[in-house]
Amino acid sequence: MLQLHNNMNNCTPVNIMSNILSLNFPTEKMCKTRDIFSARLQSYVTENKKWLEAAIIGEIGNNTFDHNFTYAADHPRGLYCDFNYMDTCIVLADFGRGIRSSLEEVISVDSDIEAMEIAFTKRISGRAPEQRGNGLKFVKQTIIENNWYLYYQSGSGCCKIDNKVITFFESEKYFTGCFAIVCF
Repeated sequence: MLQLHNNMNNCTPVNIMSNILSLNFPTEKMCKTRDIFSARLQSYVTENKKWLEAAIIGEIGNNTFDHNFTYAADHPRGLYCDFNYMDTCIVLADFGRGIRSSLEEVISVDSDIEAMEIAFTKRISGRAPEQRGNGLKFVKQTIIENNWYLYYQSGSGCCKIDNKVITFFESEKYFTGCFAIVCF
């Protein structure tokens, strides 16, 4: 089982994800629209003065509103956002179409792991001639440079950055949409 950063007190991505998947979370943590998420993120910055951290949170969270047009049945629309999950990390999740489906609009993708690798390592843009598709590359670079922790999953594809090492792998547990844990 995956173990999170030392300050996680035995929390694991699987346990956190199970809690989110069971929809067992406070509804006030849901941001149904981008303006609600932006206001909560601005409050986080005002309170904590963590600008770079907010850029990471913003990039991950804004992808929910930039790329999702459909959501899983019987799941809330928008972004679950907990800036202080169990006093240890930030958890973001949506029940949208996920990275693979989003990428498949512009390139062929064979698996959720391949989609995850592309999202974190290659520049892809569906809006030629714009240079877009760099957000998760920025997230990866910043997490590594600052020795922070990231667990990111979409479908069965996972990306984990821990101790400046990035790994891609497949999870036995499937997540419809995108799920992220960030520890600063």
